[in-house]
Amino acid sequence: MATLASARTRERARVLPKGWPDFVLQLVLFAVADLLYEISRTLAKGDLAVAFVHARDVVSIEKSMGIFTELDVQHWALARPWVLDVANTTYFHAHFAVTTCFMFWLYLRRNHHYYFVRNIIFSAMALALIGYVLFPTAPPRMLTDLGFIDTLEKTADVNFNTGAVSLLSNPFAAVPSVHTCFSLIIGTSCFFLVRRPAVRVIWLFYPCLIVFSIVATGNHFWLDAILGAVLAGIALGVAWTIERFHPTLPASARHRLRLDPAS
Repeated sequence: MATLASARTRERARVLPKGWPDFVLQLVLFAVADLLYEISRTLAKGDLAVAFVHARDVVSIEKSMGIFTELDVQHWALARPWVLDVANTTYFHAHFAVTTCFMFWLYLRRNHHYYFVRNIIFSAMALALIGYVLFPTAPPRMLTDLGFIDTLEKTADVNFNTGAVSLLSNPFAAVPSVHTCFSLIIGTSCFFLVRRPAVRVIWLFYPCLIVFSIVATGNHFWLDAILGAVLAGIALGVAWTIERFHPTLPASARHRLRLDPAS
């Protein structure tokens, strides 16, 4: 009986690396963080006129950089219905679904890395809110005079102005692109943590798919994606600093990040 009880204890520990209390705590932390993020993002809605001025500023900056090609991408996708379907589905579903599944997998299967990545995610969410407050920006889909369309509304019957989508969204939260930020965090983490080489390489294409979807659907500019990547780097720096004073990563990972005393 003692042997059987010991085996069951080990099995529970294998499924939940730190037991139910820590697992429930992480669920609560993410639920609270997401609720605060959505509420704060909604409250951070900027002035309509200012948001459109900022969108025009983004267009001007991109033109000066020679990267204002979002219309070309959208027109290319519109001419290929299956590509547009992939873009619509990816934009509307992947961000939440993939991020949620990734965090569960990370906690259950790579628990020693979970807390570091969690801190990157939380830091990114907090920093993104600063961008939404200081630089509210209308997405390309609202610049209909330039030729953009809202592909989710026109081809997928998703209306951002109705129901829960309206209550829990800020239409002017374009800068930076959190979709890009999270996809880079997830894609990079999976590249280092997934054991099968082929799967690891595939994950590197996930950020590319996300960036394509946000541009093709008219929800972000290239510059939003670039700033989303910068956000991921800054959030990594915040998590790195936290890790210095509150170690959670295994020694090998701390060595790669130059966090061990010898580095």
